[in-house]
Amino acid sequence: MKQFKLNPFSTSARLPIVCSSLFLLLPTMVQAAESEAENTDKPEVEETIIVTGYSTQRKEDLTGAVTVVELEDLEDQPAGNIMRNLQGRIPGLSITTDGNPGQGATVRIRGQGLGGLGNNDPLYIVDGVPTKLSLHQLNSRDFESIQVLKDAAAASIYGARAANGVIVITTKKGKKGSVQFNVSYNETIEDFDYDLRPLNTQERAQVVWQAAINDGTNPNNASPLYSYDWNGDYDNPVLNKIVFPNKLDANGTTSPAIPGTNWFDEVTQQAKTRDLNFSVSGGSDRATGFMSLGFFEAEGIVKESHFERISFRANSSFEVIEDKLTIGENLTISRQSSNQVNGEAGNILGLALEQQSIVPVYTDDGSKFAGPAAGITDRDNPFMLIEQNKDSEDMFTRLMGNIFVEYKPIETIKLRSNVALDYGNFYYRRLVRTVDAGTQQREAELFNANAWTQNLTFSNTAEYSDTFNDKHNLVVLVGTETIDYEAEDFNVLSTGIAVEDYDFAFQGTTTGEVLKGGLGDEWSLNSYFAKVDYNFDDKYLVSGTIRRDGSSRFGANNQYGNFPAVSAGWNVSNEDFFDVPLVSTLKLRASWGKTGNQEIDSRAKQDIFEPLYATQSLFTNEQDNGTAYDIGGNDTGTLPSGFRKNLTGNPDLKWETSTSVNFGVDYSLYYGTIYGTFDWYKKKTSDILTVTTPLATLGEGAAQWVNGGDIENSGLEFSVTYDDYIEIDGIGEFQFDITANISSSKNEVVALPDNVKNSFGGNGADKTILGRSVNSIYGLVADGLFQSQEEVDAHAEQTGAAPGRIRFADTNGDGSISDADKVFFTERDPDFEYGLNINIAYENWDFNMFWQGVEGGQNDNYFRRFTDFTSLNVGSNYGSRTLHAWTPDNTDSDVPALSRLDNNGEGQLSSFYFEDASYLKLRNVSLGYSPNSKVLGDWGIESLRFYVQAQNLITITPDGTLSQDPEAPNNAFPIPRRFTLGFDLGF
Repeated sequence: MKQFKLNPFSTSARLPIVCSSLFLLLPTMVQAAESEAENTDKPEVEETIIVTGYSTQRKEDLTGAVTVVELEDLEDQPAGNIMRNLQGRIPGLSITTDGNPGQGATVRIRGQGLGGLGNNDPLYIVDGVPTKLSLHQLNSRDFESIQVLKDAAAASIYGARAANGVIVITTKKGKKGSVQFNVSYNETIEDFDYDLRPLNTQERAQVVWQAAINDGTNPNNASPLYSYDWNGDYDNPVLNKIVFPNKLDANGTTSPAIPGTNWFDEVTQQAKTRDLNFSVSGGSDRATGFMSLGFFEAEGIVKESHFERISFRANSSFEVIEDKLTIGENLTISRQSSNQVNGEAGNILGLALEQQSIVPVYTDDGSKFAGPAAGITDRDNPFMLIEQNKDSEDMFTRLMGNIFVEYKPIETIKLRSNVALDYGNFYYRRLVRTVDAGTQQREAELFNANAWTQNLTFSNTAEYSDTFNDKHNLVVLVGTETIDYEAEDFNVLSTGIAVEDYDFAFQGTTTGEVLKGGLGDEWSLNSYFAKVDYNFDDKYLVSGTIRRDGSSRFGANNQYGNFPAVSAGWNVSNEDFFDVPLVSTLKLRASWGKTGNQEIDSRAKQDIFEPLYATQSLFTNEQDNGTAYDIGGNDTGTLPSGFRKNLTGNPDLKWETSTSVNFGVDYSLYYGTIYGTFDWYKKKTSDILTVTTPLATLGEGAAQWVNGGDIENSGLEFSVTYDDYIEIDGIGEFQFDITANISSSKNEVVALPDNVKNSFGGNGADKTILGRSVNSIYGLVADGLFQSQEEVDAHAEQTGAAPGRIRFADTNGDGSISDADKVFFTERDPDFEYGLNINIAYENWDFNMFWQGVEGGQNDNYFRRFTDFTSLNVGSNYGSRTLHAWTPDNTDSDVPALSRLDNNGEGQLSSFYFEDASYLKLRNVSLGYSPNSKVLGDWGIESLRFYVQAQNLITITPDGTLSQDPEAPNNAFPIPRRFTLGFDLGF
């Protein structure tokens, strides 16, 4: 029998997996065992240094809510966007994404923030450079550490832009020693199988026939696409034969597709991703350097979708005067490109369901794309959209970096000056070719856009750090910072394209109408800040921060705002009286603080007038809201344009302020084998900066930015890790660590002005968003389907009610279904989010498995309007669920009876379309192998690791969930399964 040994008190080091970072120094198994043997009563804990805002701290000294990301758990995943890979790994960090190769992600720290009311994006700090731009433009292989600052005590040092939390990123630096080289490469295959099945040509014709029979109308008048041979008996109908037209169009160029076009197959593919990185680093006693080059290329599940990024980084530092004066820089340049298919993918996938299968991809002779005809919704051929947009590309070049000088006049004082630049240049050229596909007819257009943004930051800090009597540790930081932002964009749209070839389509070759536009923007921020950290004998910790920010976006009376924060910690386990053998460390934390937000239009304090040369109505030949007018009575030539009011200024705007309270516990048990954190927080955001939605009677331009309303977010966060080993006689030692986390957040709208309140539904009186989540949904409540005429007669008066139709609840009990019965029936916010990460190592092998889930909240299944109804989009295709719609003989169905008429108002927003958004995913599983270091050494190789990895293999959803993926429902870019093979080589 095998003998198993479980050591719950072990202090062994973590698994020594060799990863792509060349600087992660990991102990070997032997060293860990020797260390344990030498010191079993008091384990040596590696000191972790955290970057928390213009300075660093020991992790043990933190009094705010800060989470350190374990980057080694992400090393096997493609480096498109690091935030995607963090999904579910950090309590309180909510990330939503989709399968778009453009790598975008929506990041929320501690709940849903302000919802649609205001700005919710966190602030990113990369090597001291503040930015609000997405991280997919940077190569995450260059990242050495990531810290998430979640409460005001941790984030208030960044003041004006820290209301939604801060994510601090430090990139890799060179280290003293020999030159190190690293090469990593992985290749990923992606696929996705839709379980949503639209009807084929024969099935749709049959469904239309049944809908007409249910309505008591002649099915041969239901659609020009079909003729029916049937018995004519509405009580006992029998369909003998369906006759299709020889041609769909009047010109006779397109035959009907039978059995039908599978549009999902036509527009989707198996995709590939490639990720190649090379780096070199090293240093001497006085200088260090790191340099990297990365290439990332990703296709998407939608055909021709594409994203590509080339990145270069150079970080260096040099001690001009030893231990006194240091200069350095951190620089990255990236260039990314993507095509228009990425942006059109949602539309393409929606059309794959909506476009009828009777429409073929091409006309009979293959010379043109086929399109809609009589009886078919006037929508584009989805495959045509791919071909139309695959050449049109946008390119974004980003330069981000800083230069710093650090001087230490004496051992306890450090002076630092930092100049940082974040510059981006965007270029876009799109050729929209002539469309001649069925009833779709459009002229060719050429669109060009060019824009640049520049963010220049200049900061100066002075830090005093000293220890008195071996017990009093004091750190004082003071500083100033200025940020100057500028942006400009220009665009041109023209017609008259002589040659519809992307390689020749430039504005100089067009001959038709030209429309142009452009804007500029600039703002500045001036800040002063100070921070004091005090530590007495590693027992009592106190920290205080104050930042004063002045923004040009506000009027002179409210330009400056003050953002203070205080926090305290108590290391209970360091007290002499504390003697709990199973508890290794116990720290209590508490904090209070304020952070601000200034993310508004830079012109918000002023009335804005803009020209609108012409707006042509789709339904009349008359001009409507355009500002062009023949004021000179010339009756010829180009009309001069006036201006119209676009926005009403508000000179009294002031800072939006978030005040938060946090209580936390850091703990470790069994000599550090079990450790984790617990936090409770509450944040109230006041004077929310938002735009009003005025009544039409107030006229054009009545909308304005205002300080309106209060929202509260509160929640709990918990994480626990078990890090240990199991020894099996005759086999060896298995090391493992298991980390679980869970977080819950609640959102409540406390106050809103009337001109904002009604933007969220309700009746403006007793039913408003107040007291509810900002993501609450307002509408009718569906109460199943009517099963009989007796149920219809017994129910409240409901126009269009009939057996098989949706029954709406009479919520106010007045005996009639109307708008007065609408209520806030659900919200999109989840009850909680969670994750489970498992690492196991045995000899040269390592294994990782990560599960991530969301519980609660609801999604609007918009696709159900196509999959379940023949009455809402008469000319579109329908889903296979309509084949099993309600009938007197099929009363268990939740699909309403087929009809060609929406007499029951079933297309309106109601709870019928909402479903549980819960899911649990096997987000990641990987297996790695690292050959023996002695063998590698003979070849001059320092480290080598091969791995295979898979993502999104399993998705578990509640019974009754119709969305294939609640994480990316409806026509979102699907999140595919991914299979990756790669290696990391160091020498």
